[in-house]
Amino acid sequence: MSGNVLLDTVTPALGAVVSTAMYLSPLKAVLRASREKSLGELNPLPFGVTIANCIAWLSYGLLKHDPFVTAPNAAGVLIAVFMTLTAFGLADEEARHKMRFVCCLTAGVMPLLGVFTAFGAKDAEMQKGVWGLAGNVICLIYYAAPLSTMWEVIRTRNSASILVPLTMMNTMNAALWTTYGVAVLDVYIWLPNGIGLALSVLQVALRLVFPARTGMMPSHQHHASGGGTGKYSRLDDTVGLGSTDTR
Repeated sequence: MSGNVLLDTVTPALGAVVSTAMYLSPLKAVLRASREKSLGELNPLPFGVTIANCIAWLSYGLLKHDPFVTAPNAAGVLIAVFMTLTAFGLADEEARHKMRFVCCLTAGVMPLLGVFTAFGAKDAEMQKGVWGLAGNVICLIYYAAPLSTMWEVIRTRNSASILVPLTMMNTMNAALWTTYGVAVLDVYIWLPNGIGLALSVLQVALRLVFPARTGMMPSHQHHASGGGTGKYSRLDDTVGLGSTDTR
C-alpha cells in the first residue's frame, strides 16, 4: 500500500462502482429482449466470457484479500450468469452452440486452475499469479475487440461506431484501476488496465479527429446498440468462433 487514502481506498472504491456499472450496462437490453422474446441485434456471446472474466478476478481478489477487486466481480458473476441464461433461451441454434462452447470452456478451465492453485502452487504468490495471469488473458481478449473498430474508423474516416458514453466509462474505469494497480505495485492490475486505458484514449482521439457520420456507420457496429455493449463488438471473431446474426 502507498499509505495514501485517496490512492489506496477512494480510487479502487470508485473503480469497483464503475466496474459494476459496466457489468450491468447490457442488462437493459437483455431484459428488453426477454420481454420481446427476441435477441434482435444483441450479441449474447460475451456474457459467457464475462463469467470467466469475473471468476478469474474474483479468485484473484480473494487470494489477495482485496475487497475492491472481490466485490464487483462477485456481483459480476451473478449478473453475467443471469444474462447468459436469459439470452440462451432466446438465441438461435448457431448462437447457442457458441455460447455452449464458451461456457463449457470456462467450466473446464476454471476448475483446473483451482486444482493447480490448491495442489500445485508452491506458495501464495504463485497462487495469486495463476489467477492474475488468467484475468490478464481474458482482459486482453476484451481489449483486442476494439482494434477492428479503430481500424474501421481510420479506414472510413468516420467515428460513428465509437460510442462516446461507453468509451468515456471504459476510459474512467481503466484509469482508476491503473492508478490503483500502480499505487499497490500490482502488475496484474495495472498492466491490462494500462493497455485498456491507452486503447480507450486512442478511441477518444479518433472520435475527435474523424467526425461521426451516422449515415456511414460500419454495418458490424450495430452490435453495440441496446444497452451499451460496444466493448463486445466482434468479440466472437476475436475468440475465433466466427460471427452470428443473432445480436
